[in-house]
Amino acid sequence: MRDVIVIGGGPAGSTAATLLAREGFSVTLLEREKFPRFQIGESLLPYNNDLFDRLGVTDQLVSGDFFPKYGAYFVTGDGQIGYRFRFDRNLPEPYSRSFQVKRADFDHLLLKNAAKNGVDVREESAVVAVDLSRSDRAIVKTTNETLEARFVIDASGHGAVLGQKVGDKSDVKELKKIAFFAHFKNVVKDEGREAGSTIIVVLKNAWFWLIPVTSDVMSVGLVVDREHVLNCGLGPQELLEKTIAETPFIAERMRDSERITQVYARKDFSFRMRNLVGPNYALVGDAAGFLDPIFSTGVFLAMSSADIASKAAMERLRTGSMKSLLRYERDLTGALEKYFRFILRFYDRGFLEVFMQPQDRFGLLPVIVGVLAGDIFAKRNNRLKLNVFFALVKLQQWTGKIAPHIAWDALPGAASV
Repeated sequence: MRDVIVIGGGPAGSTAATLLAREGFSVTLLEREKFPRFQIGESLLPYNNDLFDRLGVTDQLVSGDFFPKYGAYFVTGDGQIGYRFRFDRNLPEPYSRSFQVKRADFDHLLLKNAAKNGVDVREESAVVAVDLSRSDRAIVKTTNETLEARFVIDASGHGAVLGQKVGDKSDVKELKKIAFFAHFKNVVKDEGREAGSTIIVVLKNAWFWLIPVTSDVMSVGLVVDREHVLNCGLGPQELLEKTIAETPFIAERMRDSERITQVYARKDFSFRMRNLVGPNYALVGDAAGFLDPIFSTGVFLAMSSADIASKAAMERLRTGSMKSLLRYERDLTGALEKYFRFILRFYDRGFLEVFMQPQDRFGLLPVIVGVLAGDIFAKRNNRLKLNVFFALVKLQQWTGKIAPHIAWDALPGAASV
């Protein structure tokens, strides 16, 4: 019987497995696919940099085919109003940049790093059942074999192998969105350091992402309400292509582009899990909850949650104490709440008018950029200033006097027949 079984070989699973193996625990990682494989969620956040250093992969990120990212640009679909949030101008030097990555390469890098650190990595080994009936062990059945471990970490992503059974999953009703996305070549990028920025293009009832994953490949995605998809009369590819053509800012940048992948879809992707831990398990990454991708939190939360959960699992295995596991559940729930607060407001027009036209008042900008960069677990995060920011948003909604009004009805929207 091994100490830990990790279900899933993505960033969360590879991170948890590596950190546990380094501490002398016997770890088996079960991944249903063969890496490298296509995956979405290509944008990293600066506050993951410390963890990259600890995992020993920073040099590979710097020397590999990954784009340095110094900020994010939010702009309206007509290109008239926009603001560039710069990490290097608002954050301490260690967090001045991050990376845009091709997930197939990035995830494979982390998985190979896990194996290098002593993890027993088993690809093409899908988990079909988990028995948690005994608090001192778990029995995991795969398509190939049956294994036992003292502890299981579910890092299986949206599939949430354990989460579906024990997590008490609930969808976020306010965020019933569907994303359609693909990779394109020959998309116009910004010049110089700004070439690696994530670009978020805001429409009146939807939004685009543009993420440069390599020097010549751009990830382009459209996020729309589920109701619009059901009623617009267009298929996924038609909806994506027609909305691109009808959005001036996007159309200009993609006038000579070529789509090089199929159009993928991900629907109803925002959900929460109420129960994240038990005597013999922990849920991490997307298996613990998934947020609307507007602020590129996916990989950051996956790896950060795996980092914290792995420490808690170590304490459980060494001392039998549940204290750190329960603290992990509380801390991750709190971090998700902070992002949910931003994301839910993102779909309010008053929020966007203040957010996309920020003023240098009350020292709010570095705090907002910090949240965008992943500074949500540290106690130094200034809650008071965030509360002031949200108070200004409310004043904008009531009075319209905090920031100039955006002519929302004049903006392009998601296409329809």
